[in-house]
Amino acid sequence: MGKNFTKIYLTVLSFISVASLFVAFKSSGNKEEIEKLKKEVNLLREELNRKEELLKKAVEEKEKLAKKLKSIEEKIKKANKTLRRKGIKIKLPQGGLFIPADRKENLEFYASTLENSMERLLKVMAEIPVGVPLYGRLTSRFGYRKDPFNGKLAFHAGIDLRAQPRQPVFATANGIVKFAGWSGGYGKLVIIKHKYGYETYYGHLSKIRVKKGQRIKAGTVIGYAGSTGRSTGIHLHYEIRRYGRLLNPLKYLYLNRYNAF
Repeated sequence: MGKNFTKIYLTVLSFISVASLFVAFKSSGNKEEIEKLKKEVNLLREELNRKEELLKKAVEEKEKLAKKLKSIEEKIKKANKTLRRKGIKIKLPQGGLFIPADRKENLEFYASTLENSMERLLKVMAEIPVGVPLYGRLTSRFGYRKDPFNGKLAFHAGIDLRAQPRQPVFATANGIVKFAGWSGGYGKLVIIKHKYGYETYYGHLSKIRVKKGQRIKAGTVIGYAGSTGRSTGIHLHYEIRRYGRLLNPLKYLYLNRYNAF
């Protein structure tokens, strides 16, 4: 649109300049006046050319920024997909602070900041075990409790989530399968090693779908809920450890109150 307008304007300007010269020549025949008008027309053409170059650069910068914003939108979609795969039932907010668009620097700074934030979020959400391994009601919390078999006080190293027979169990972060098999009271167990010293345990499975050494992504079905090992019913026993230290999985199941059980 800008280019078409510029061409039209140049054509009109040329016509006006020629008409002006003709009128001036016919009316006075003053060569100096004609030369003066020619210079003015040339100056106007140079100014118009300069404006056209500025307009061209502005259009190129706008297209570049539009591509960047589109890239950010794609990352937001990817982040929301990652959140859904991890069982986190929220959507990343859209909008935010009002940033005037009259200055290119404002938009570029906003786009760059948002893009960096999205990259960090995606990395964290993919590598750290935040999210729900199974959709089910919490039946036993982390910490001391009465043992379901003998009634004595004992420490519960994870949480229990009630499940339906063969209900899918999901990995809560990217990682490598450290163990997949039978492990005493855990029954059929999968241990996944993640970055930053994290490990997740998925116990009492009825069936295991992964193998030791296998690389998996967050949201991968690693097995199905069951009641193998020392278990009183179909459920998932879920643990999180970091550098060997037990952590409370409840703190990693949600990002805010909307994700609480």
